[in-house]
Amino acid sequence: MPDRRLPVLDGLRGVAILLVLVLHFTMYGGPPSSIGIAAVRPFALAGWIGVDLFFVLSGFLITGILYDAKGGERYFRNFYLRRLLRIAPLYYGALAVFLLLLPALRSEAFWYWTYLLNFRIAARGWPDPGALGHFWSLAVEEQFYLLWPLAVFRLRRRPLMAVCAGAAAVSVATRLVLHWMGNGPAAFVLTPARLDALAAGAFLALAVRGPDGLATAVRWAKPAVAACAVGLAALFVWKRGLPAEDPAVAVAGYLLLAVFFAGILALVIACRGARWLAAPALVFFGRYSYGLYVLHHPLLFLKPRWLVYEGTLEWLLFVAGGIGVSVLLALLSWRFLEKPFLDLKDRFPYDGRLQART
Repeated sequence: MPDRRLPVLDGLRGVAILLVLVLHFTMYGGPPSSIGIAAVRPFALAGWIGVDLFFVLSGFLITGILYDAKGGERYFRNFYLRRLLRIAPLYYGALAVFLLLLPALRSEAFWYWTYLLNFRIAARGWPDPGALGHFWSLAVEEQFYLLWPLAVFRLRRRPLMAVCAGAAAVSVATRLVLHWMGNGPAAFVLTPARLDALAAGAFLALAVRGPDGLATAVRWAKPAVAACAVGLAALFVWKRGLPAEDPAVAVAGYLLLAVFFAGILALVIACRGARWLAAPALVFFGRYSYGLYVLHHPLLFLKPRWLVYEGTLEWLLFVAGGIGVSVLLALLSWRFLEKPFLDLKDRFPYDGRLQART
C-alpha cells in the first residue's frame, strides 16, 4: 500500500496547481499581442486539466483513507470532522473576506456558502463577476465526499471497483446528453458529469489494495498512459488546444485525462522515473496547493486596471508576480488559519495505522 505522504504526490499536486495558476493569470492578464504569447497561449489555456489531476488525486487518496478505515471506530464522524478541519476554515474565511471586498458577489452568496456553485453555473451560466467561479471544483469534491464514504463503508473492494467503472460511464453519457442539450458549462461543472476523474483515482486506490498490489496497476498503466497521450495529442492538434467546453474535448477528452492521470499516478507511486516530482519546488507548491487554489483567482479581480501585459516578457513577469503574491498569501493562510485547525485532526484519528499519514 502506498504511503500517502510520498513527496512525489505533493509534486503531482504542485504540477496541478501550477497548471491552474498559469491558466488563470493568462486568461485575465490582458490582451496577448505578441507572437510569443500567441504561440504558447493554447498550452497555457489548457491548464484547466490541473483540476482533473486534482480530482484523480482526491479520488485516490480519499478512497484509500476510507477503505483502510473500514471497521474502525467512528468511521463517519472522524472522516467528516477531519475534512471539515482541512477545508472549511480557509474556504469560509476567504469567502467572507472576498464577499466584503467584492460587493458585486453578494447576490450569489447563497451558492458559495452552500457548496452549490456548480449547480448555479449549470442553470444560469458562469457568474459575473467570476472572482469566485473557481469554487465550482470545490463544490464537486464536497458533493463527492457526501456520498462516497457510505458506498465504501457498505461495499467490498470488487463491487466498489465496478461502481467506479459505472460512474465513469455515467459521466461520459451525462456530458454527451448535456452537450446535445447545448449546455456546455453544465458538462464542465456538474458532479455527475465529472465523476470519471474521481472514479479513476478511486479505482486505482482499490486496485493497489488487491492481492497483487501495485504490480497489476503498473502493468496496465504504461499502455493506458501511452494510448491516452496519443488521443489527447490528436485532440489538441484537431482543436488547436484543449478548449474545455468543446463537445469532443468534454465527451472524450475528460475520460482520456482521467485514465491518463490515473496511469501516471500508478507509475509515480511505484517510483518509476518520477524522482523529478520530488523536486523541492514542486513539493512546496503541492503542500500549499489548497491555499493557492482558493486565494489566487479573486486577486485577478482586485488587480489595478493598468496591470496588464502586452508582450512575452510582460506576460512572464505578470504570471511570476501573480504566483509570487499568491504564494505569500497561501503561506500566511497556512500559518495563521489552516495549521491551527489541522493540528486538531489528531483528536479524530481513523486508527493508529493511519494517524501519522493523513
